[in-house]
Amino acid sequence: MATASGGVGPATPPIPAEVGAPAAPARPEYEFNEAEDRIILDLGSKMSFVGLFMVGIGLCFAVSAVQRWSRFQEFEVGLLFLTMLFMVFGVWTHRAGRDFGRVAESRGRDVAHLMSALSSLLNCYRLIYLIFFVGLIFALIQLAATNLGG
Repeated sequence: MATASGGVGPATPPIPAEVGAPAAPARPEYEFNEAEDRIILDLGSKMSFVGLFMVGIGLCFAVSAVQRWSRFQEFEVGLLFLTMLFMVFGVWTHRAGRDFGRVAESRGRDVAHLMSALSSLLNCYRLIYLIFFVGLIFALIQLAATNLGG
C-alpha cells in the first residue's frame, strides 16, 4: 500500500479526537487597569470623532465636485482624490477609535480589540506611506527633468 509520502508501506489511519475530551484552556488575555482604560477610551473617542469629521469633509468635497460638474461640465480630479482620501482615512480612523473604545469597555478581550484598532491604523499609514513614496518618485522625476532640460 502506498503512503502519503509516496513510499510503500501500511497507511496510518488518522487518530480520532476523543468525544468528551476538554478543549485546551484559552490563554487569558492581558487586561488593562482602570487608569489605562481611561486613557485608551479618551484616545478612542477622539479618534472616532476625528474619523467622522473627516468623512464629513470628504462628503463636502464630493458635493463640491458634483456642483462643479453640474455647472461647468468639468471633471475635477483633485476634488475626487480629496474626497476618496478623506473618506478612506475617516472610516479607518473612526474604526480604530471605535476599537480602542472597545478595549476600554470590554473585559477579557482587550488584546483582540487592540489588535483590530492597530490593524486599522496600519491601513491608514500604509496608504500615507504609499502616497508619500509615489510623491517622492514624482518629485525626483520632476527634479531630474528640470535639471536635464536646462
